[in-house]
Amino acid sequence: MTDRSGLETYAGDALPITDDQPRIEYADWVRYDELQRVLPALIALRTDPPLRGADDSFLTSMTVERQRLLLFYQASLNAMAGHQALWARDMQRVFEGDGDNLYYKWFGANSQ
Repeated sequence: MTDRSGLETYAGDALPITDDQPRIEYADWVRYDELQRVLPALIALRTDPPLRGADDSFLTSMTVERQRLLLFYQASLNAMAGHQALWARDMQRVFEGDGDNLYYKWFGANSQ
């Protein structure tokens, strides 16, 4: 999603997660509606991956997949906001592009 600078910007002065300090189980982002706050903030920090030697075909494919992932994220935000018709529409478009993706299937099984 983002590079080190973006992660540092997002994480700020947050303490690391360790075995003896497993804060993530109780973090704000696992609470209801936190996805709607956290996901757009992370998307806003996204950067292009550092690629070397990638040909035009790979770059085109990567762009298509990234757009599909962003559409999936938008569908997730629509679902959390209660916009079921928008969620179903967006998930249908995601499945049209990659209907065999198990990650998308798991989250969108009821949208088809």
